[in-house]
Amino acid sequence: MAVRNFRTPAARYPADPRAVFILMTCVISGIPLLLGRSTPGSINSQLDRPQVITWGLLLVLGAGTTLIGMFRQTVNGVVLEQIGSVSVGGACWIYAGAIAAQVGLAGAVPGLLIFGFGFACFWRWGQLQTHLRDAERLAQVRKEIRGGDE
Repeated sequence: MAVRNFRTPAARYPADPRAVFILMTCVISGIPLLLGRSTPGSINSQLDRPQVITWGLLLVLGAGTTLIGMFRQTVNGVVLEQIGSVSVGGACWIYAGAIAAQVGLAGAVPGLLIFGFGFACFWRWGQLQTHLRDAERLAQVRKEIRGGDE
């Protein structure tokens, strides 16, 4: 029995409902941020307006792109999921840094959660890159086998 690499995704399809839920939450929560609305007493209310709007934009676009890619069972779908994952991951790291800079230790819990989600997004990009490489190798082997039959 082959040993699976910890970076290899368990499966590409169907989409993990937990991931779909979190990404939908990102899209839904990003929309009010795009409009510059934040709840009093929230981390967002303590950040500069451009930071909040950028966070909202990257959440909506990145998570939306990831979701579209997750449901397209094509190479382009994998690439879209990767693009969205990098966008959300980068946004999370930038936002976690903004929380640390603006709020300090009081924002440690939300900052670390957001940083961790960003890390998971980058991890997913790596899993998908492994998936694409494996698919490309398999296609090459199949091509060589077919070429050998002719």
